[in-house]
Amino acid sequence: MAGKDNLITLTSEKAREIGKKGGKASAEARRKKKTLEELTAMMLNQKITDTAKVAIKRSGINVDDIDPEDMNATAYMIAGQIKAAATGNTKAFECITGLAERDAGKEGKARYTIPITDITVDFVEVYRKIHAAFDGTENIREIISKGGRGSIKSNFWAAVAEETIYNDPQAHVVYTRRYKTDLRGSVYNQFMKTIIRHERLDEWEFTTSPMMAKYKRTGQCVIFVGADKPISLKSYNLSFGYVKLLIHEECDEMAGLEQMDNIEDTFLRSDTPAIDVKVFNPPKSANNFMNEYVEKCRKKEGTYICHSYYYNVPVKWLGQRFFDRAEQFKKHKPRYYDNNYLGLVTGTGGAIFENVEVRAITDEEIENMDYFSYGLDFGYEHPQTFIQSYYDSDADVLYCVREVFSKRCKNSTFARKIKKFMDVEIIADSARPDSINEMRDWGFNVIGAKKRWGNGKGRDYCWEWLQETTKIVVDPDRCPNLKKELTTLEHEQLADGTFSSEYPKLGEDCVMALIYGLNRDIMESRRNDTLFDDNYTDEDNEEEWEPDDDEE
Repeated sequence: MAGKDNLITLTSEKAREIGKKGGKASAEARRKKKTLEELTAMMLNQKITDTAKVAIKRSGINVDDIDPEDMNATAYMIAGQIKAAATGNTKAFECITGLAERDAGKEGKARYTIPITDITVDFVEVYRKIHAAFDGTENIREIISKGGRGSIKSNFWAAVAEETIYNDPQAHVVYTRRYKTDLRGSVYNQFMKTIIRHERLDEWEFTTSPMMAKYKRTGQCVIFVGADKPISLKSYNLSFGYVKLLIHEECDEMAGLEQMDNIEDTFLRSDTPAIDVKVFNPPKSANNFMNEYVEKCRKKEGTYICHSYYYNVPVKWLGQRFFDRAEQFKKHKPRYYDNNYLGLVTGTGGAIFENVEVRAITDEEIENMDYFSYGLDFGYEHPQTFIQSYYDSDADVLYCVREVFSKRCKNSTFARKIKKFMDVEIIADSARPDSINEMRDWGFNVIGAKKRWGNGKGRDYCWEWLQETTKIVVDPDRCPNLKKELTTLEHEQLADGTFSSEYPKLGEDCVMALIYGLNRDIMESRRNDTLFDDNYTDEDNEEEWEPDDDEE
């Protein structure tokens, strides 16, 4: 124990003196430390000798490409690291690539690394849009990438998937196809070919169970999943990061949009910029759900639609034989060529209306129309529709100018939607006398269409009459659902490739409302037909065409 004599009383004056000495020592140490930092920086930036420049040249770097101000000791050290990495030194390689990636990410933006020589003119703007979406400068959440055969859609998206992994160490990519069995022979092999083409296969680990490609440096994954087992996808979890790119290949083969929506709900849960990509070759039928979806997305916010063509691809990429075959089909089978090679929606060949002109009908045109026809098709589960049209008998041109379209709508609610037409004659589906009476009770002038005529072929005659008009002009903004039906309805294609002669009885609600409104015009045009039975009565009219399911 210290004796009393060893204890020193610390006065405030002595404390200040000790503190002053300590402060001087601390300041001196800081000055020395700063001097060491400055000395390090000075030495690293020291100009190097000609002998050192020769050493840099040996590493494979052209010293003429380096600014003289950058030709210093730091450059000499980096050249040494590059040379070591080239001879297989893993630590040197990681050091160099780490420095390069940090430099590329200084501004927080992903790099454009796909060479312009690897993409066609069709994808230049798409590529820019992708980066704009990832940078947050454009609101793009979905890209629909469509086109014909040989238009390198899959090649392009594989390169984008690879670049996405390199640019963002937290990003993962998911590829989907409807059936898991189709993955390996298509998108899995396509991605592997892309990695091989870029000479980076050693940096990746490919496995088939689970089917994925893992970037060894970071553990990021490109995952390949089938949509045929949705339950197993719901429990899918990543060990880190997030899915930045979800690519649905051949998405027109999916069971429908809902199947892709479920996958998107599973993988795209982060608020970080991510893109849902739908890649497909448009089927020839306009009724395909993806073709319909494209039309709906034309004005959809956050969706970008692009189309690519084989003829913008260098011949050596596809081979001369591909181009020769395309030219043969163009000459001898133009419809097949348009769909298969150009990716155009051509129809199955069973289109019902080939006389439709889709265009805007101006207010001035409508003002010059002297009378209108009004048709009403009742429904509930199937839509209830009201169509206003004008038939120019001199020119044999039919104009469709207005529609009211509602699904799961009560008659009373629908009546309020069309109350401005209470004073005009409306011809409705006479299979619903109860609904007609309701409309009359509410003050509408509604009568039932006469159906039992032409020896029971009246319904077919109505469709034929529409087909035989010189032109059916439909305004896509005024009558969007009628436009869809007129341009997509087709005869059923039979197993032998021929088409049924029957007209559709489903999905034709707007067309039927149009027909009801034109009931008098159509019957008048058929008065001289030898099959026309002019001896029908109101009682006969009660025996109708088969009602729709929702009318029973």
